[in-house]
Amino acid sequence: MWFGIALSLLLWVGPAGAQQAASTAPQKAGPKWVYDPYNARDILETCAACHGRNGEGGKDGAYPRLAGLDAGYLQQQIRAFKKRERINIPMYPYATERELPPDDVRDVARLLSEIELPTEQPPPDAELSALERLMAAQAVFNVPRVDGNVERGAEIYSEECGECHGEEGWGEDDVPQLAGQHTNYLRRQIKHFRSGKRMNEDMDDVFEGLDDDDLEDIFAYLAARDD
Repeated sequence: MWFGIALSLLLWVGPAGAQQAASTAPQKAGPKWVYDPYNARDILETCAACHGRNGEGGKDGAYPRLAGLDAGYLQQQIRAFKKRERINIPMYPYATERELPPDDVRDVARLLSEIELPTEQPPPDAELSALERLMAAQAVFNVPRVDGNVERGAEIYSEECGECHGEEGWGEDDVPQLAGQHTNYLRRQIKHFRSGKRMNEDMDDVFEGLDDDDLEDIFAYLAARDD
């Protein structure tokens, strides 16, 4: 198991893998687009300066985790950045038609959506080379625990968030996962929703009945999902 995971962390896609990936291209992208994993990896190298080599995010949530997010959701957000419907100044130089044309957006979104970040170190008896073990160890991702009531957070989350974001926060279709995301990033996005800086009509009424303690309990619950 860990052998396969470690190899996937190298993100090497051979000709057979490329052919298989192309054959499973989503229909909604249109007949002219064929997934190019090499192009996707090149694009991710640019994103890695902020979002990490494997899309894990960085700087304690200053940059969000992208790995594992739904490809359709990622495409939607990049389009929102391009149209300036979602304001994020660091994204402005990259979120343009010249830097990220539609096929590039589809490629990198698919690559990111397929990256699974391990949450545990490989076992000592795993048959890994030194390089594979190092790569696997570096890719381990865990959200730090949050000081809150996990049980109460689970109840509030289930009532207020679970219908859209999934039973345990791992996302549903094009609705993003909240579990496995940096807590500081989630805090900042809620602040933006509340202030109107980030617009989403589905979120307009969500926070009306939630105070800061409620939110911290939800964060505590979400932070424990990848343990």
